[in-house]
Amino acid sequence: MPLSGAPSLRVRLVRWVSPLVWRLPGHAARKLHDFAGAEHGSMLELRAAARLTSSPERQALYLRHALDESRHAALFTRRSTTLRQSAGRASLGLPRAQPEELFERLGEVDFVAHVHRAERHGREQFEVYAALFGRFGDAQTRALFEGILADERRHESYSWALLVSLTGDEALAKRTLARAAWRGAWAEWRRLGRAMGQRLYVLLMLTLYASLAPLALLVRVLQPAARGWKTEP
Repeated sequence: MPLSGAPSLRVRLVRWVSPLVWRLPGHAARKLHDFAGAEHGSMLELRAAARLTSSPERQALYLRHALDESRHAALFTRRSTTLRQSAGRASLGLPRAQPEELFERLGEVDFVAHVHRAERHGREQFEVYAALFGRFGDAQTRALFEGILADERRHESYSWALLVSLTGDEALAKRTLARAAWRGAWAEWRRLGRAMGQRLYVLLMLTLYASLAPLALLVRVLQPAARGWKTEP
């Protein structure tokens, strides 16, 4: 699939917010560590795919991709640690991810569609970040993203070719990608709903406690707690 010409709404949003959020104190190190965790998770999924696929050729592709993801995780971790240490803070440690068993749950065709979509999104984001750190004057972080981008473009290309091969033609491959997009949007909506639900619960509890505080104070004034030992009659 050719690289898209016009940037998507998601990419435009990344371009708009990135100059603001990446300058927040400590954000760059935490974000790079998050990327390391995502790459580690991808490595686990690709290793599982290599173990479960029936094709030796696809097994080799998945294993090569997994090696790249493992290397990316190490690079992101190293840069995150360097930024933390330069700010006098301890490293965030090695990234850890839990496998989602995507190959088993989705099947190979939808798994490859998921991989292609994730690689395309990663490539689009990393292009923005490489340019951004160039403007920031951070040559090391820019070089990190540019180096990884070469792998991301190759992953995007091979996964598209593999998806077309598995589905039989480009039209079916595009429909499979559309299905993956809907599935990804639904998963993101559920994650957002859970996060908002947790925040709403905390807000409601704080509001409840604040509203009950005057009543609790009044009860203490009207019925002061007895001091000293209580004796049974």
